[in-house]
Amino acid sequence: MTGKYYAFTEIDRAIQSSKELLWPFRAGVWLRLALIAFFVGAGGGFPQGFSYFDGDFFNGIGTPTTLPPSPGISGLLIAGIGLVVLAVLVYTLIGAILQFVFVDCIRTRNVHLTEPFKERLGKGFRLFLFETGITILLMLMIAAIMLPVILVFIDPAILPRTMVLLLLIPALITLALLIGIIMLFTIDFVVPIMIKEDCGVIEGWRNLLRTLSDQWMQALVYLIVRVLAGIGAGIVMAIITFIALAIIAIPFVIIGFLLYLIMVVPASFLLLLLMPFMILAIPAILFITVPFITFFRTYSLKVLGRLSERYVFLP
Repeated sequence: MTGKYYAFTEIDRAIQSSKELLWPFRAGVWLRLALIAFFVGAGGGFPQGFSYFDGDFFNGIGTPTTLPPSPGISGLLIAGIGLVVLAVLVYTLIGAILQFVFVDCIRTRNVHLTEPFKERLGKGFRLFLFETGITILLMLMIAAIMLPVILVFIDPAILPRTMVLLLLIPALITLALLIGIIMLFTIDFVVPIMIKEDCGVIEGWRNLLRTLSDQWMQALVYLIVRVLAGIGAGIVMAIITFIALAIIAIPFVIIGFLLYLIMVVPASFLLLLLMPFMILAIPAILFITVPFITFFRTYSLKVLGRLSERYVFLP
């Protein structure tokens, strides 16, 4: 191991490389990268469950607060939840495929989506299965951790509630950190290794662990710098986004105020102005995200190339 930490030495090079890709401004490049940002630069979630019982259920009473829904409503509810889950899965699958497409765009400096998307379907599906497996494992682990809490609230005599909470919070934090680290290294390093080695996720992880076996300090420093840089970038993006949305909102606020004074329209009618506002706001947010995701993708490839000459993607 050298005395230099690649997490520091590659920052300037990653910034320069990102500038070369994004400037001069080309609308087509930015639009394609904005589409990638929509899928890989944001997270997703699952719908929350519904409960028909009040807190007395956990005290042994279990009296329903509302009447059970009719079969027709239940069917619509189940269908709606199914559609939401399906949409989340499709979104996640497309995002997994675009992770590989994004690497191709950065390393070839040719930002196209159609052909790389077709080429990376297989690897993207493998990454999707891995992410789904990690999500299921996370949910099972959270359920296992929450079980003592449920038991304590059912019967407080089992353990003091304060003790359970004191144990629960560190356990959840540790679990979240572990899953976060696994996913960060998977996206940053395993994905490009899968491209280079033409392998699956598990084999990609094996190659990464072999690469890091005598460079664990490099990996640790990268993790710390990457997390801190991500936090800093998130703050900067939030500030820029707030300013951009405020500027976009100005004409809509003026129009809404004039309509309210001149036509005396109800306030609820003014909510219709949210639709054109969102049509402008969402692309603006994605465009703001483009330089940041381009830098972080370039940065991870630069560091990976320094960790092993076998995985050099950029000069």
